[in-house]
Amino acid sequence: MENEKSTSSKKESNSYPSNNARTKFFPISVFVLVISVMIYRVFTFGPFAPLSCRLLRIGCLNMTVQGDVSPEFIDVKKAFVKIFESGEEVGSSLVAYYNGKLVVELYGGYADLETKREYDKDTLQIVYSSSKVMVYIYIDRGLLNYNEKISKYWPEFAQGNKENVTLLDLVNHRAGVTYLETQLTKSDLEDLDKLAKILAAQPHIFDGVTARAYHAATRGWYLNEIVRRVDPKRRTMGQIISEEIMKQYDLEFYFSLPSNLVPRVSTLYYAPITENISRMRLILLDWLYKKRSESFIINKKSIKQKDLMMKAFNNTIPGLPHILELKEVTKLEAITFECPSVTGFSNAKSMAKLGAIITNNGQPLNNDGSSNKPLLSKNTVDLISTKLPVALDHIIGLNFTPAIGGFAYLKLPGIEDVEFLGWGGFGGSMFIWNRELGISIGYAMNALRMSTIGDKRVWGMLKEIVNVVKKLKKEQSENSSSKK
Repeated sequence: MENEKSTSSKKESNSYPSNNARTKFFPISVFVLVISVMIYRVFTFGPFAPLSCRLLRIGCLNMTVQGDVSPEFIDVKKAFVKIFESGEEVGSSLVAYYNGKLVVELYGGYADLETKREYDKDTLQIVYSSSKVMVYIYIDRGLLNYNEKISKYWPEFAQGNKENVTLLDLVNHRAGVTYLETQLTKSDLEDLDKLAKILAAQPHIFDGVTARAYHAATRGWYLNEIVRRVDPKRRTMGQIISEEIMKQYDLEFYFSLPSNLVPRVSTLYYAPITENISRMRLILLDWLYKKRSESFIINKKSIKQKDLMMKAFNNTIPGLPHILELKEVTKLEAITFECPSVTGFSNAKSMAKLGAIITNNGQPLNNDGSSNKPLLSKNTVDLISTKLPVALDHIIGLNFTPAIGGFAYLKLPGIEDVEFLGWGGFGGSMFIWNRELGISIGYAMNALRMSTIGDKRVWGMLKEIVNVVKKLKKEQSENSSSKK
């Protein structure tokens, strides 16, 4: 029995680590735990907070939020504050109108971190493709028709298999001019007659076959030249907006950047480490996609989607950061030419207000001190809002439901039961509206994220806005029913 007890005791002593072993193991466990927590914080906390803040909650930026919301929309403000607290944003603005009334106007963070200049109502932001919305003014005046061939307005355009391309094709990225074979210089862009010759000479990349392939920058250059040719004064889109829209409707939308406006423009910020990690995930998804289909066929010609995308986004625009080679900090300088699809300098309020006018059937908003002259007729608003068949974009790789006006109907994450009309800009800006709900929303920011149409920063706030509006409409409906 004693031997059995002795043996049992030895087994028990061997089955547990000695005090000495536990002492050695404890600091290693603590170290692994601390490192794990730090890694978790780095990858779950927003990429635009200082590293010390993300790791240890030390040195976090003191971001202030300005502006007002109607009492019903207080949860929208909470969501706006949260994106700064979580390090998802540097500086931004969110503005929303409901039934023509301003219900959300928020500004937060910094327009420039170095000088601690706050992001406020005077800040101007480059919104990239959120500026792809302005050509319908000439449709309303009867000077342009979506179904006409571009060569009617611009005979030289009918080169290189482009003779059958219509204005509708161009505004909906089906014109076959996704990219230019000529790399444009600053002098090319400043000399509009020279630029027109370069644009006209560009051949149709699909040999005349109609296919949607996102015209990131080119659409604006072609539209600008068409507008110049029908405008009695041969003005550009930027000049027309400046002379006939901005003051009259209290909006700010610039397609070039004169030196006197540069001090108001926000600096751009980019988080390369976080975005590169995200890009690794996209590369993996891209590889899986290519395993299924590496190319597509148009007019019996095989075209690689990746090659097409690289050509579309590889055309640099002087003065703007190359979107494939972004720096952590970019301070913009004066831009002396117009690229109406890209070089839109505006703010969230101007975008949201323009959307509110469209939602109001083109009529000006009441009691806002601006012009009482309609911007558009209801017929034009109905026309530009008309849905076209769903189309695959061969650049973006997604199906879109386009509208005649060149926007798209968008179903965004978390609010898939609502269709917004509009578009988004590179980095995350958005300019969208919904006529049925009576809402329009503008979002502008200086922290650039790699996304297609918006990202989680704005999606969460949109969801809050939609939820409030649905609740208000339900209450209105119930009140109306009770009075009957």
